[in-house]
Amino acid sequence: MSKSQFTAAFETAVADRWILQGEIGRGTQTTVYRAHDAVHDAPVVVKSLDPSLASALDFPRFKKQMLHAAEVRHPGIVPLIAVEEAAGRIFLVTPFLAGESLRTRLNRDRTLPVSEAIAITRQVAESLGAAHANDILHKDVKPTNIFIDGPRAVLMDLGVARAISRSMDETMTGTGLTLGKPGYMSPEHASGGVEITARSDLYSLGAVLYEMLGGEPPFTGKQPHAVLMRTLTETPVPITQIRDGLPPEVGVVLDRLLAKEPAARYASAAEVVEALSGIGNRE
Repeated sequence: MSKSQFTAAFETAVADRWILQGEIGRGTQTTVYRAHDAVHDAPVVVKSLDPSLASALDFPRFKKQMLHAAEVRHPGIVPLIAVEEAAGRIFLVTPFLAGESLRTRLNRDRTLPVSEAIAITRQVAESLGAAHANDILHKDVKPTNIFIDGPRAVLMDLGVARAISRSMDETMTGTGLTLGKPGYMSPEHASGGVEITARSDLYSLGAVLYEMLGGEPPFTGKQPHAVLMRTLTETPVPITQIRDGLPPEVGVVLDRLLAKEPAARYASAAEVVEALSGIGNRE
């Protein structure tokens, strides 16, 4: 079945509940649609996993994992309305937010004012703290998964990466799926085969803060493998050498967030929030 046929079949299969109104985004493994919830008469977002990925997942297990993550309630976490399967696709439904992703904002402006970057980081840290308190890791913190909804930054796709990894068919692991974005992955995540803890999410948050202030994440490269190798072997250029006039405390926070060893980072998201308090009131 062609991609267009898959899309048409999917639209037909969900039309009794969610009326797709147009594609608003696309990733390597997902397609995102704006839709109308016909039951609740409300705008929603439908994120459909690629059919090749969906076929590699144990859907009941994936749904169980996602519903577990959805139990985390916090104003800074986009809630999950539904997780379903139709026409060979697995899809997630969340509320429609009238704003833009941090990725869109950075593509336009490249960097943010210090106060705004600190506020976004602090708000996302608060959201991560709520998730971590419920033993839920994000594992894919990046600008695409942070949405600027008015005065607040909210975290999207909580639990998706973990749900995928825990429900992947062991006979179909060669799908080319990368759980995490090179450039934002912690060293232990990039190395593979190492237990990931909440401190890995904090590293990713540090990489996002680094980009908001410096214009790009700590490590870049033409190929994902090159980025991962730099993550494992190199030390980031101090942010204070990239952007003049930063409060020195920002460099201290970033140095700790981006430490190679998890034990050298902050012990919790709450510690990050505390460290950021009072920083960013001057350019």
